[in-house]
This record gives sequence, C-alpha cells and structure tokens, in this order.
Amino acid sequence: MIYKISERVTVLGSAVQKPSISITFLGYLVRGEKNILIDTAPEKKAEAYLEELESQIDLGEIDAVIQNHSEGDHSGALKKILPKLPGVPVYCTEACKKNLAGHFPDTEFIAVEDRSELQLGDLKFRFYHTPGLHWPDNMVTWLETENILFSNDLFGQYTAAEPPLDTELSEEVLLQGTESYFNKVFGPSSPEERQVIEEILALVPQTIAVGHGVILREKIHLVAEYYRSKIKG
Repeated sequence: MIYKISERVTVLGSAVQKPSISITFLGYLVRGEKNILIDTAPEKKAEAYLEELESQIDLGEIDAVIQNHSEGDHSGALKKILPKLPGVPVYCTEACKKNLAGHFPDTEFIAVEDRSELQLGDLKFRFYHTPGLHWPDNMVTWLETENILFSNDLFGQYTAAEPPLDTELSEEVLLQGTESYFNKVFGPSSPEERQVIEEILALVPQTIAVGHGVILREKIHLVAEYYRSKIKG
C-alpha cells in the first residue's frame, strides 16, 4: 500500500481484512530538505515494506527515523531497514531507546524529551510522550510544518481500507472500529494517563496519521469526541 496524503507525506503499509478483524499497519515517509521515516511495519511485512520504501526514495537519501513506539507491529521492519541506513539516527523516547538500542548497536538512538521540538531541515516536529497509551514508551509526533499528527496507536481503529482514508468508511463503521480498538488497547489506562489526549487534540491537527486503521481527516471530530468522552474513564 502506497498513498500520498500530502505533497510531503506518503503512507506505506498493509491492510488485513478478515471476518475476525480489520486492521492496517501504517508507516510514513516525510520529504523535505531532510527525509524522515516515521514508524515502520511488522517484521513479517518487512520485505514488502522495504520494497515500497525503495520504490519511493533512494535509501541513501533518508536522514532520520522517528520511532513512536517499540512494539513489534511498528518496529519489526527496523531489522531489515536500519542495516541499510548507516549513520542515520533514530529519535524516540528514553523507554523506547532502552527497548530497541541493544538490538542495533551500530545505530545511534536519540531520546527526545516530552514536548520537545526538533528541526530537521525545513521540517519542524514536536513530541508528546503518552506513557500508558498503551506502553510506557509511547509518544506521538506532531509535524507542525504540515499540521499532521503521527499518532501511532493513539486514535487507531480496528478498520481497514485502501486507500486508508476515513472517507472510505461510514461514520458507523469508523466509530465501531474506534470503540473496539480503544477498549482493547487503552481500556487498562488510567484517567491520569489519558489527560494528555486533550492537550494533543488542542493542536487541532488537519490530519491524524494513525498506525492502525484509517487516516483521519474528514471525520476527525467523530474520533476526537469519542476520545474526549473517555478521558475521565
């Protein structure tokens, strides 16, 4: 799956549609004066992901990786990708660094602070740590330059479509997928851990580029309202 969601941003990934589950696994390529990978794919999808990536860019032109979460469904493809990116740093939380760095001794992992900003060429990023949503190492990345939130697990859904856009789904299907995903992934989180959701939504992103489900644009308000209803538990 390859789809351009803005002039600078391309989504790469795969969709699974079965009677038992619908879900996508999405990563992103951001182009600018510097070219950035944001999250990747499960290890079993690594070959296909790498083929998609190489069809879009010469790997030697990639300048950095932003890894929002260390769980294998987002980071598994790093085993194939990082050896092909010598000297390219990975930005992530300190907890994510502890989970991943030992597996990649030749890669520099740089821990980013909560609410810190990072300028890479003409791209300006800000990071929001979201511990407990759903692992201790999670964060989301806001690309201020494009007003796009790369949310990883947050705002995800058990939905799938190609192209992976909310316009491909009815409101009913989107909300059903949002609710079932929230209950399974974020159900154990505390009201305190959920407070950061309001601050993130206050950014008023034009696009929420999720790790699972469909990318949110036209129906952001539906998912935002659902999440706001859950902030206090």
